[in-house]
Amino acid sequence: MINRKKIPVIFTILLWGMVVMVMPVAAINIAIYGDTAGFNPDNHKDTVTVVDSLSGSSGFELDNNITNFTKPSVDVIFMGGDDSFSADTGLQIEQAVFLGKIMVVTNKNYQKFNASLPAEISGIVPVGNYLQVTDPDNPVSQKIFAGLRTLYPNTDPITERFNTVGKKDSITLLSYDTNDPALIYGRYGNGYVIEWAMSSTQPYLNVTESDSINERLISYLSTLQNPAPVSSTTIVPFTTTPPANISLTTTPAVTLPEQTSTGNVMVYSSPSGAAILIDGDYQGTTPANITRVVSGYHVLTLTLSGYYDYSSKVYIPEGKDTKLFGTLNPVGLPPVQVTSPSITTSPEPVITVVVSPTPGGGVLENPGILVAIIGVITATIGAIATIFSHIFKAKKE
Repeated sequence: MINRKKIPVIFTILLWGMVVMVMPVAAINIAIYGDTAGFNPDNHKDTVTVVDSLSGSSGFELDNNITNFTKPSVDVIFMGGDDSFSADTGLQIEQAVFLGKIMVVTNKNYQKFNASLPAEISGIVPVGNYLQVTDPDNPVSQKIFAGLRTLYPNTDPITERFNTVGKKDSITLLSYDTNDPALIYGRYGNGYVIEWAMSSTQPYLNVTESDSINERLISYLSTLQNPAPVSSTTIVPFTTTPPANISLTTTPAVTLPEQTSTGNVMVYSSPSGAAILIDGDYQGTTPANITRVVSGYHVLTLTLSGYYDYSSKVYIPEGKDTKLFGTLNPVGLPPVQVTSPSITTSPEPVITVVVSPTPGGGVLENPGILVAIIGVITATIGAIATIFSHIFKAKKE
């Protein structure tokens, strides 16, 4: 027999259970800059909230709204617009991803994201004839492409595209017929970066397929970042749950060989105190000595509030000390690069000149001394000329 005193308690428990079961799915907050790789937030209004959306036509617009993209409440950042935003903006976005956000990138050759992108651009190649699911037997692929095609022919041929190479530990989900990645993702710090290695998904995927693939992949990565406790009332983003005991396999795409040769770099700027980015990766502020930089070509960017960014392609030789110097122009003046980085093997600092003196050089190689000598010579010649003019005048009289 049921104790009548316990009926209100049982009723309350049942009522709260019903409330939990009918609660809406927790929303994912997203910020959009330009293209979304086919993801349509309007199809997911019950699970997705757009906190900011920019056209992507101007990087300056993103610079002015960067806090709306990097604030803690944003879960996913879509990047598919013009790449004219500042290096500092790119750095802030990468830092936000590193701390736990998901970034979805449509291939725009974003050099400012070189550190975080799961693939590297290796050149221009003819367009692929079709896309294919890279590993149909992978549990992740089975989850993402459930009920969808495994082969996606190109319905709107174009002449050329960027070719990409997957980085170490990245996961390729879709490949071109040439086996290079078309959809690839990788972990960056505590976050993830999803890269669509194409300017648009439309030549291969219809709007339903693009939307579904993005939704499922974002949902899956969200559950990896925020594992939910096992419960009959567990609520996870979107409508899917990750398969149990997933074993991820690395991409079959050819990865770049690891480079072990390195060099040291001393970076100066005028004015000093500028943020240093090498291939988009923050390295401190000038002046700074950066050790163990992989030898080869890199993109050096210097950025400082109130000044135009300085950017240049530089070469780091193996096993040597390199000096790099850049001049930043104040905002309001034409953003002209005045000097290019100088490269030398001397450990002596560069202070006021771009080309540093050769070790062991004489005094005549010092610009300050050289100017002083020229001044003395000029003054001497003038004095001699004056004396001779007076002597000549006296003789005539």
